Amino acid sequence: MDFLRLGLLLTITTSFISCAKISYLTEQGIGQVDILWSARDNKDVLLDPKVKPEYKEKIKKIETYKKYFYNYWDKKPTEIYSQTTLLKTRAVTYLVIASRPNEVKPRKECFAFYGCFPYLGFFKESSAREFARELEESGYETYVRDVLAYSTLGNFDDPILSSFFEYGRYSLTETIFHELFHTIFFVKNEVDLNENLANYFGKQMLIEYYKDDPKLDEYLKNLKLNSKLKASITEHAKKLKEILRSSEDWQAKKDQYLNETMPRELEELCLELNAKKCWPKKMKWNSASLAAFMTYEKSLSYIEDYAQKFQGDLRKLLADIEAKYQKFEDIDTELSFEEYLFKNNSK
Repeated sequence: MDFLRLGLLLTITTSFISCAKISYLTEQGIGQVDILWSARDNKDVLLDPKVKPEYKEKIKKIETYKKYFYNYWDKKPTEIYSQTTLLKTRAVTYLVIASRPNEVKPRKECFAFYGCFPYLGFFKESSAREFARELEESGYETYVRDVLAYSTLGNFDDPILSSFFEYGRYSLTETIFHELFHTIFFVKNEVDLNENLANYFGKQMLIEYYKDDPKLDEYLKNLKLNSKLKASITEHAKKLKEILRSSEDWQAKKDQYLNETMPRELEELCLELNAKKCWPKKMKWNSASLAAFMTYEKSLSYIEDYAQKFQGDLRKLLADIEAKYQKFEDIDTELSFEEYLFKNNSK
């Protein structure tokens, strides 16, 4: 656990940013240190009679998933998930996404050396709610959601978090593969692409891992249904963006769309899909929550199309992406890597 490196990063970074960001990074640094400081070796946790048996079983499973992952990619295992932190809260962190009311575009927060992000994460829910309140007072719409898993992207040896134990068997496996993917490939300053790549590879590795499990089909069926619901939300976000762009009376048109048109169409879609848990109907939609869905879903279809060229061979797919990323870093271009990667997909 490299606490000195964390302190150094915070010291260097705070030399270039505002007092507000210094306060934010300080709180996040303390939260991260607390998670790392509270971590215990898995073998000690497994021997602890006070730890719930179901927790111990999930720790063992995560160790199995980790071994499978690095063997699959023929990569040297890191120390990630060799320890466990038992949190005092259900979630590990809370994300705040914000957008101006007259657009569907996430407010970006930028930090020297770290890059820009379409959200801010907080270890304390109270801090997340307070930040959201301050943004709302400044004229933003906000969306706060809890997070059960996250990665420090190789900066530290992440421990297993007790928040992981909220997941069911398949979703836990997929989540671990997702987070481990960040340890073998990461594109600087492209949060949405990184998330969508990890989503894609995490799901495909899940399918490979449970290829002989007949119960997986039901899980995949639910994933497919949820993908259709998420795709619908993304389309609604695009429609609202167009309304806001083209209408002078945008507030009235926006209220009508969010309060009448969108709920009606979501209801119709859920009936068509026979979705028993129609979660989109229960959410409070605004510019920020819609922007959040666009951030995490917009490039997934491109990845799926791109992957077809490799006929299910994940290793060749990743090798191709890695090779293109090496070339990308050596050229002078205004394109993002996502644009560079998918620009000539048809060739």
